Amino acid sequence: MPAGRRFVIVFVVDGLRPDAVTPDGTPSLHRLRSEGVDFTNGHAVFPTVTRVNAAALATGMQPASNGILGNQIYAAEVDPTRALNTGDYRRLLELDEATGRRLVLTATLGERLHARGLRLAAVSSGSTGSALLTNPRARDGIGVLVNGAFDPGEIVGWPASASEAILARFGPAPPRGAAERFDAVVAWTQRVLREYVIPELVPDVVINWLTEPDHSQHHLGVGSPSSREALANDDREIARVLATLDDLGLTPSTDVLVVSDHGFTSNTGGVDVAAALIEAGLKASADSDDVVLASSGQAVAVHVAGHDRTRTAEIARLVQASEWGGVVFTAARAAGDARGAVEGTFSLELIHAANAERGPDLLFTFPWSSRPNAFGVPGADLANISGGATLYASDHGSMSPWNVRNTFLAGGASFKKRATIRVPVGNVDVTPTILALLGIAERGDLDGRVLAEALEGGPDAEQVAVDARVHTVEAGAYRAAIQVSDVDAHRYVDKSWRIR
Repeated sequence: MPAGRRFVIVFVVDGLRPDAVTPDGTPSLHRLRSEGVDFTNGHAVFPTVTRVNAAALATGMQPASNGILGNQIYAAEVDPTRALNTGDYRRLLELDEATGRRLVLTATLGERLHARGLRLAAVSSGSTGSALLTNPRARDGIGVLVNGAFDPGEIVGWPASASEAILARFGPAPPRGAAERFDAVVAWTQRVLREYVIPELVPDVVINWLTEPDHSQHHLGVGSPSSREALANDDREIARVLATLDDLGLTPSTDVLVVSDHGFTSNTGGVDVAAALIEAGLKASADSDDVVLASSGQAVAVHVAGHDRTRTAEIARLVQASEWGGVVFTAARAAGDARGAVEGTFSLELIHAANAERGPDLLFTFPWSSRPNAFGVPGADLANISGGATLYASDHGSMSPWNVRNTFLAGGASFKKRATIRVPVGNVDVTPTILALLGIAERGDLDGRVLAEALEGGPDAEQVAVDARVHTVEAGAYRAAIQVSDVDAHRYVDKSWRIR
């Protein structure tokens, strides 16, 4: 890498709660947090699930803008009867083909860099869908994308020359199978990053996605000993990457961001939402297209045929009348109104989930609490189990603060040292901040903001104005609240809850 050239690396540690970063368990991450910038008010984008946040990280745009609105999304062009799983890159490519190359509805970080002669390398041990969303146009020659599970042993990324070189040197990635932990997959991916991508492909920006502890937390529980061991393995792998940068002489010109895509909570039960709608006469059958559900685990998007307002209102009333019903969102009553058109609901616009092309007619959460699990980790939710979906030991997707609050750290030459910043920040701010670090001024169309208060010479974070508001709605005996925070006209969703 030429002397003086800036290098930015973003470590995305899937499912890492900020309270899991400790001196003993994650010494490398703890050191980064202590010596650099600790953002104590980080935000995942809602729904607090992987693919939504992958797209937000890689575009600097909210779901309403980039069109990735859940771990499942409804796209009638691909299937008019059911939502598609965004975890499978093949399904995403079907959507891309059906919509004239509009998988993501906005420009990506990879494209913005490519237009300026710079290169993004996205290196992921996560699902193939989340990997693709970190650099959706890699197949078109935009930057680099690596994931060992695309077509195991045949295709592990793009461009083709990189895939061939990786397979020749490192062999295929370890199989995922039914393993409780994916440490071997993480290790293979990180080795490819250290030994090939950084020194030989010489990218300007790296998004490095580590799939643990998400996988083990889902299956074994957040805070479980095994998931903590998987996180400790991540910490060692991150330390190896940082050591590689030092060996290559890149440390003085490197900026580092560490984020997680979401928090994590324990599931205390499952709700078959489709069955409840069928029983209430609001959906004809499990496979009917009159009402289609797009699940994000602890949040559910509802698409009503013909955008029938009467049916939408009836579904909202069912959710509000049910013990399993949390907070409900519908189209705005009026432009800029925090209230939804249906009584007792908030607006989809308020939470950045209104999109005329792919947005739902109704979106709702389940009730949550701060009750700790068997490992002493606070946060409990319900999850949707329609269609035989797995009820995991722990999950995410909700608008509880335990899922919204994500890990967010930064360090390097451009960032302040030993700083604690309480100003709200979010995954949507990563792309605009990267562009600012690289001196790229054309970013005014982005939904996210540059985290100037964290940069050397930036404003005093304690002097940054934050407008935090709580909105409430009611419908009969039903009441709900949502808290949002505004920073320089950028809105962060903090939490929402049903008032009992």
